[in-house]
Amino acid sequence: MIKDYYQQFDPAKQYSQLLFRASKGLQSRELNDLQLQSQHHVKGIADVLMKDGDVVKGGDVVVDNTQQRATIGASSVYLQGAVHDVPTAQLAIRLDKLEVVGVWLAKSVVTELHDPALRDPAIGAHNFDEAGAARLKISGVWGLSDSLDYPDSDFFPVYQIDHGTLIVKQPPPQLDSITSALARYDRESNGGSYVVSGLNVSYRQTSATHQHFNVQEGKAHINGYEIAFNTALPVALANDPDVREVINEPSRFIANDQGKMRIDLDFAPVQRIDQVTAEVKKRTELTRGHAQTGQNTDPFDDDSVIEIMAISQNGVEYRQGIDFIFVRNHISWRDGGDKPASGTTYDVIYTYRRAVEVNADETGFWLEQHLNDAEEVLENGLIVVDYHWYMPRIDLLVLTPSGSVERIKGAPDRINPQAPLVPHQHLGLAQVHQHWGSAPPQIQNIAIEAVQMTDLALMQQQISDLYQLLAIERLRNDTTAQTPASKYGVFVDPFLDDDMRDVGLSQSGSIVDGELMLPMSADVTQLAQTQTLSLPFELEDVLVQESRTGEMKINPYMAFEPIPADVTLTPSVDHWTQTQTQWTSPITRRLTQGGGRVRRVVEHTTTERVGVRRQQAEFLRSRWVDFAISGFDSGEQLDSLLFDGIEIISEVQA
Repeated sequence: MIKDYYQQFDPAKQYSQLLFRASKGLQSRELNDLQLQSQHHVKGIADVLMKDGDVVKGGDVVVDNTQQRATIGASSVYLQGAVHDVPTAQLAIRLDKLEVVGVWLAKSVVTELHDPALRDPAIGAHNFDEAGAARLKISGVWGLSDSLDYPDSDFFPVYQIDHGTLIVKQPPPQLDSITSALARYDRESNGGSYVVSGLNVSYRQTSATHQHFNVQEGKAHINGYEIAFNTALPVALANDPDVREVINEPSRFIANDQGKMRIDLDFAPVQRIDQVTAEVKKRTELTRGHAQTGQNTDPFDDDSVIEIMAISQNGVEYRQGIDFIFVRNHISWRDGGDKPASGTTYDVIYTYRRAVEVNADETGFWLEQHLNDAEEVLENGLIVVDYHWYMPRIDLLVLTPSGSVERIKGAPDRINPQAPLVPHQHLGLAQVHQHWGSAPPQIQNIAIEAVQMTDLALMQQQISDLYQLLAIERLRNDTTAQTPASKYGVFVDPFLDDDMRDVGLSQSGSIVDGELMLPMSADVTQLAQTQTLSLPFELEDVLVQESRTGEMKINPYMAFEPIPADVTLTPSVDHWTQTQTQWTSPITRRLTQGGGRVRRVVEHTTTERVGVRRQQAEFLRSRWVDFAISGFDSGEQLDSLLFDGIEIISEVQA
């Protein structure tokens, strides 16, 4: 509190007016409370229309990326219930982050000690040149939110400069109440979040630490409030892929003609190869009777020995299991078997597992068979790889209500990564399909774009034209279906089917595939089931066995019943088709499409069930059936012949 300055105005007490009474002295506190009360009333009305940081006049911003500075023109800004004049300023900005530009508002008390003009200027008065009331000075300057040059000041954000691009949230001046009403109307009628124009996302490049994208200049509405970009907005996102480890991925080594093999890993792109272990065949020399192991065992120079392939000395081959055995990564010489003399060297060929050095790319590596003069990768040997790889992911780029572009990471997966959902308070701009490695990400713009009234009118006209064409086509098809024969007084039959023919007369012509032709008739003869039809042929001996060594009876003691006789019915199955029509088209169509020189094959199938009725056939047709019975031995006689339980009297021929 300033010396000799008193004020006790409290809005919570709800005092709306000062009532000065006669014969009561005037207090300086009452004059101070009168000012604060008046300012409180004005601020309550002004805050309904505007909010802190609204630019009422001026405030043009020019961003110079070359000089890395921003110039803000002189302006009038609404702050704390009053409009304050802020002079022009130039600010040094950074292009690698989001800069918040606003007004630093400072308050100070000025007395006659700071400004002599505040003394009483009334010449001749008893209070001439005496001190009077002090003044409260409120001044604002443009500055950055992280600036330390304005102590004892309050900061009010106004603009945002994202990586050198000015984000215009709404053009000045804006009345907050009207803006809120328009935003509510926009949300209820249009959904509130959509792109008016531009704001397409494109990929630029990838550095060691960041991925760089570009958002096209444009305008959008988020929850009804406008956000505009006068220039393209660069966006830098951290290059942070999800890494997964694969342990012991197996493969078999099969060398090509150049003595190497390309091994493509199951998952790519590869971040790094941790270890490649291969089965290696090695040829080396060992000394018999090592001093540290005694006289019967010799250790290998390598660990993880799998198998001893051969041991020899001066052309003498030693036998495994007889002369030596392999136990605990040692050669154990057996008593009673041949062995090299103590202290002499001998040749050993064995296989063991070892780590090999490879030069890997994003998908795999080449492996040479010959590692050095004494070692080579075993053919069809097991190769085991431990590595880390980048998992695919679908990220989401959204525009926030504050005008910044942010990334929402998706859920990575080996096969089917899932994209995140767009939050309710954000506007989705694009989905970034991350494949990592040298492959650039795929950008899929998903922003909902507003449709202009001219486009809606054109779309409505196209829909009307489509409905009109559909109606004309329906009328044309309906007319063709109902009266296809009568067109302009001429009788026309398109020969599609027999619908236009006179049902009361026998038709001698046939309609097949849109053509009127002479009918065809055929006599169908039932072939015997046992009859075989073929082209004329002569039998030729291909395999002949003319020699035999002996014979024996298959059933010398008649332990089985005799084989029953074979009965053959000709025909065994009776098929027939009843066609009750006076037209020859169906039969001709079958014959035309089923054989001969086929000029055209048309297949059209229509299935329509209008009803089902079942009844017993009153009569079955009669036909002759031949019985052929074979397999009787001599002396066997036919006693009776039954067909479906009915005795048949027939003439039996031997």
